[in-house]
Amino acid sequence: MKRFLKITRWIFIIVASLLVLALLAVEGLDRYVSSDKGARWMYRNVNREVEVLRTPSGLRYLQIGDHAKPALMLLHGSPGSLMDWRKFAQDDQVYEHYRILIPERPGYGATKPRKAEPSIVEQSRRCMELVNMERQAVTIMGYSYGGSVGLAMAGMSPDKVNRFIGVAGQYDPDSEMTMSISYYIRFAIFKYLLPRWLWVSNVEKLGHPQALKDALPLFDQVSCPVDLIHGYPDMIVPYANSPWIQERLQFSARLYSLDGIGHELPFEHMDTLVQLALHPERFFKPTPL
Repeated sequence: MKRFLKITRWIFIIVASLLVLALLAVEGLDRYVSSDKGARWMYRNVNREVEVLRTPSGLRYLQIGDHAKPALMLLHGSPGSLMDWRKFAQDDQVYEHYRILIPERPGYGATKPRKAEPSIVEQSRRCMELVNMERQAVTIMGYSYGGSVGLAMAGMSPDKVNRFIGVAGQYDPDSEMTMSISYYIRFAIFKYLLPRWLWVSNVEKLGHPQALKDALPLFDQVSCPVDLIHGYPDMIVPYANSPWIQERLQFSARLYSLDGIGHELPFEHMDTLVQLALHPERFFKPTPL
């Protein structure tokens, strides 16, 4: 029995040590990417100049492509980072149509202040700083939680957003899926034990149902074309979110569904998202007159 307890204790110590090392490695990578040098390194394979910029309030973003082109803003999920859109930015055909803007949403990367912001309305307001700097109306593509923020932006300034593309987005306050572990790590001590991006995403997750309810009035003000893409079954953000918001928006939303593809959609099928951004006619049949 003593031998068994001794072996069990050593197994626990080894597993715990490996977990700590893994968390430290992830935090270290996040800190490196949060530096301007790290951000440029992540996008080193893009055949365009990558500018690392900041808004007056401290929102950090990448700008890639011809300044004369209209902007396509890419919003990451939760958790997420600049890394999420590397493959999109590496596709040269994108730059025939767009200049890309990739912000780090409040709470992530080098965007300041470095704290969680659970409000979708406030996140949208901060990201609108970029949109308001543009001379032409922008297209916004948002993934997961970034979809919620992007759609709220489209409702916040209808004249500044000419199209919204929602990728596996969460929109329905009553269909939020929260894993049990989120409740265990919500206590303040974990703010110092977990990588910052994981803590921030957990704060967002727990506040998401109320944040979505607060954002519904903005969703209802959306007047630009809305293209939705969602795979099923999606175990993170239920597929039903996209039909739900499509019905709510009525005249302005189209939905493209992908069978057998889950929430990993942008990471395993980024080429599909590029084609949706550039050639929506390949996904949606014209509406009969």
